[in-house]
Amino acid sequence: MNAILRERVRVDANHSVALTDVRLEPGQLVEVIVQPDTAAAANASPMSLWSLSASQGLDAPEDYSVNFEQALR
Repeated sequence: MNAILRERVRVDANHSVALTDVRLEPGQLVEVIVQPDTAAAANASPMSLWSLSASQGLDAPEDYSVNFEQALR
């Protein structure tokens, strides 16, 4: 197959994407290039540090600045 497939797909919760095309043969070697949609990224507002840290599920005391010495022990 000498064709180029160009699709926009959304990354799922497992950090993966799926591409299906009937022209692809099982066992066929293909090249996959992944790059972010720069137009969509330019329009998106940047995530705040507070939102980013909240999304990471950090395992730390609520007020770490007050009792960090106890956590170090």
